[in-house]
Amino acid sequence: MAIVWYILIHVSLGLIGRDYFAFTNLGAIYCVLAASVVQGYAMWEIHRLTWPMFLSSLGTDTTGQRLQTARRGYWNRLARTFMFRVSAFSILTLLIASILRGADG
Repeated sequence: MAIVWYILIHVSLGLIGRDYFAFTNLGAIYCVLAASVVQGYAMWEIHRLTWPMFLSSLGTDTTGQRLQTARRGYWNRLARTFMFRVSAFSILTLLIASILRGADG
């Protein structure tokens, strides 16, 4: 259900920022920055929910190379998820903004 809220947030961003979010270099940078802020909060929520489960999955072995490898894997997966979400929602925001600009004539 949370994904629906993020879709609505990015559609609203496209509606509000239709003059700024364009398929140009500067417009794409603005769009990615806006999406990064919104998705940064989403990733914080995901981290807040998954970090205790991650720690409990490690068991009692909390030292050594296994822990470092597991933590690096966790942060890599979180970073890849963040990049995917920013990319997908930036494209959504750009498309909404370009559709509205086209409707204005």
